[in-house]
Amino acid sequence: MKLQAVSNRKLYLQIADQIRDQITAGAVEKGRQLPSERDLATSLGVSRPTVREALIALEVAGLVEVRVGVGAFVRGPQKPEHALPEQGHSPLEVMSVRRMLEPEAAALAAQNIAPEGTARLAEILRRMQAETAQDMWSSESDRSLHMTIAEGSGNSMLREVLDILWNSRSEEVDTRFHQHLAAIPQVRQHILADHDRIVVAIVQGNGEAARQAMAAHLDFVAAAMLNSWE
Repeated sequence: MKLQAVSNRKLYLQIADQIRDQITAGAVEKGRQLPSERDLATSLGVSRPTVREALIALEVAGLVEVRVGVGAFVRGPQKPEHALPEQGHSPLEVMSVRRMLEPEAAALAAQNIAPEGTARLAEILRRMQAETAQDMWSSESDRSLHMTIAEGSGNSMLREVLDILWNSRSEEVDTRFHQHLAAIPQVRQHILADHDRIVVAIVQGNGEAARQAMAAHLDFVAAAMLNSWE
């Protein structure tokens, strides 16, 4: 594939544009595997995480099929319905901001959450346990748990900011990114255990334990976003 070198890190959609153009030009035939993330990153002069986000955007557009642990395969030339997603929030950047804010929200919730809030956390956790037992993963349950914690923090501005971040999580590229992660059984089990530790710390009123449990959870998800595809 002939790709234009990029001198600095740009938005992943700009990288997706270049790869899409090569697919449209017939540089890679339908059914063929694209070069590895490492090779694409080297050709484009960007990081592998940026390439990964670009591949997910191409998958959302129907241009490639991403097979976790294998690679990305061309599905066919571009069609009118194969437009790249217009929303450009980076899933990795969203996660970076969540790692800054959500541990503190958990610590505050441990001190401020109302009884109905702890009851709701217990209810959501039971639902997540049932879903995991059935090899299922629900983005709605995930959001409900985290936003109940944000609400329980007692800080309305923090809750509003986290609501914005979780709205970004509902964008197509971010949603597909997490669907790939959730398809890995070990990741689902680890996340459930993380959520259990967070809820226990909040219910016990232990702010520092809640902070550490949330930070460890988000560190794990961030690492999984980078490493679980290898």
